[in-house]
Amino acid sequence: MTDKTKIILMYAGTAVLAVALIGTFTWLRVAQENREKSAIEKRLAIDVGRAEKVEMARLEKDLTATNQAGEEVSISQLKDKVWVATQFFAECPNCAARNGDHLVDLYKKYQDNPDFQMVCVSVDPETDDVERLQEYAVNLGADISNWWFLTGDRETLHHYMEEEMKFLSVRERTNEDDIAREGRFAHDMGVAVFGKGLVMREKKDLLWAREQSPELYEHFEQQLTSAIDKALAE
Repeated sequence: MTDKTKIILMYAGTAVLAVALIGTFTWLRVAQENREKSAIEKRLAIDVGRAEKVEMARLEKDLTATNQAGEEVSISQLKDKVWVATQFFAECPNCAARNGDHLVDLYKKYQDNPDFQMVCVSVDPETDDVERLQEYAVNLGADISNWWFLTGDRETLHHYMEEEMKFLSVRERTNEDDIAREGRFAHDMGVAVFGKGLVMREKKDLLWAREQSPELYEHFEQQLTSAIDKALAE
């Protein structure tokens, strides 16, 4: 085999490899787009045809906890209100950086309505004391009258959120790299809307939706806002 032939074969092999890589990347991109489209279509299919009034869960038991002002408050105080509930902990990078902006937008939209309330329950109450909750609330512009940040007994809070409010179980991370990147606790990032009578009307995971596609995130936002509007109108 001559040197010229070797060079030709080398370039030909490189070209074939390049085409194969391009084909692989194209396939991966299309597959990702199809997965995102499937997620959107699945969510839209679930939402289509739903009854106007949806009852996903009803709180049968009460919870007493401590808010950012050091006051004891109870979930039963919200039975005649429409309220948004989330889990959080002060050091969670996802809570403030990713869900925080949406929660603030919701708060600004409805804060002047006396029938509206927001509630954020700490999954790390041993660290999130009243002082830390106060600082967190101030940073988000929350008024104590209509946005509670709650702390209390860890086991009691976790049990209530999981058994009554139907949030996913809280898991404590052990890998140091994961803790540095995602925070100490893995917890449900869902945003739940409760109507009057302590009935859950909607729940959406905006963090997951944001990771899927802008369209799905926007759709989830609209579903939450729609649930609040309908509940307030009743």
